[in-house]
Amino acid sequence: MSRQLNGADALLMVGASDRDADLYYATRFRAPDPFVFLWTTGEKILLANSLEIDRARDQARVDRVLAYAEYEERAKERGADLPAAKEVLLELLRDLGLQKLQVPADFPLGTADFLRSAGVALEVAGEPLFPERQIKDEDEIASVRRAMQATEAGMETAIGGIRAAQVRDGALFLEGEPLTSERLRRMVHQTLMDCDSIGEHTIIAGGDQGCDPHQEGFGPLRAHETIIIDIFPRDERSGYYGDLTRTVCKGAAPEEARRLYQTVLAAQQLGLDQIRPGAQGHEIHQSIQQFFIEAGYETGERDGFMQGYFHGTGHGLGLEIHEGPSIGRREDQLVAGHIVTVEPGLYYRDLGGVRIEDTVVVREGGYENLATLPKVFEV
Repeated sequence: MSRQLNGADALLMVGASDRDADLYYATRFRAPDPFVFLWTTGEKILLANSLEIDRARDQARVDRVLAYAEYEERAKERGADLPAAKEVLLELLRDLGLQKLQVPADFPLGTADFLRSAGVALEVAGEPLFPERQIKDEDEIASVRRAMQATEAGMETAIGGIRAAQVRDGALFLEGEPLTSERLRRMVHQTLMDCDSIGEHTIIAGGDQGCDPHQEGFGPLRAHETIIIDIFPRDERSGYYGDLTRTVCKGAAPEEARRLYQTVLAAQQLGLDQIRPGAQGHEIHQSIQQFFIEAGYETGERDGFMQGYFHGTGHGLGLEIHEGPSIGRREDQLVAGHIVTVEPGLYYRDLGGVRIEDTVVVREGGYENLATLPKVFEV
């Protein structure tokens, strides 16, 4: 694969691919510590330390893996007793004859200043750095499918725990102990680990806590109120994410909450029905906004809190939990191979929050839903 550099000698990236999705995408090599990656017009080069060099040569999808120790010795020969990583990088660039480089927008500032002071020209590459990352091939779709299977297993654990709970004075108890958001989250994370996935920041938020869409939830869960469960783990093998949200209620829900749920469920189906190549994300989002308004659910600040529908309808999913394209205010067009979420929600204090989310693949003529778990409210 070649890279268009617009007059630069190479693209330069420095970082830990375990945390940098673009770097992992370019190299398919996951490492917890920073390393150097160069992509010329026809060659990918990785600079690896002694701890990682053999693994990099075996796993990284690059053309050459060079030894950090070799360039460290060259830097020492120039007079540096303990050369810093940026000095070793400069030796590599000199050896390869690279003087004009593209770098990502989040490139380390200290390294950039050092290289510029040594006469290396740097220009910031456009964003997104790899637009092609948004379009998944069948191997990537299989990775997200596997992550979704783990996600659904975690969701079954969460809903199963709520279903099995007993109610005492309005609070939920499981096996004689209070069922809290924290306890249920631990149960979910254990299930995810058993499926070789890692869960972080899993949302289990009951009642008014669910009205803050990114509130993870805390304290005892209660009957007869909405409980939002949003699970988005990363598959350990591939690094790809799953994402799924269900809203449930233990026991009979108040009629207002039941109507809220049915309205969000219908809105989600309205969004799903529009997923196809060529669809405009902002038009899907606007149609759901209008649907909520016509159903009598207004959005705005009330009593110091945003209430109603005040987030996007969906986002791209892959090596990051949130990536392009957007189904929201941006004018992003869907194409076959996009993986996106569809997750409308409504949130009103003293009533609770409802959000329902599936993850789908945009296919020719429509979509494939990677979520198979039924949507149930009262459990």
